[in-house]
Amino acid sequence: MMRNLGGVLGGALLALAACGPMDDGGGGVVGAPCTTDGQCASDGCCGNGVNAVAASQRPSCPASCANGQDPYSPYVRNGCGLVSCSGYHCGVALTVGPGC
Repeated sequence: MMRNLGGVLGGALLALAACGPMDDGGGGVVGAPCTTDGQCASDGCCGNGVNAVAASQRPSCPASCANGQDPYSPYVRNGCGLVSCSGYHCGVALTVGPGC
């Protein structure tokens, strides 16, 4: 009976883990699943985002931006990061440059 209970509990834990965000092993959460950069988007508009989200979760942006940026720009963190699909998860590739 204990073996059965262990299997049931293990299966339940796997089911819960499959429904929630995945941990990257260092305490951080792995981004949305993806296979191409186009499946990822910024969590902000006009280059003002901070993190990457699934394209289906991106915010509704205005038609134009006062700062001249594309409303759905893939750049985040004031141009110091670029939203991309890496390792089958959306993330931010940090750039090196002035002000970064």
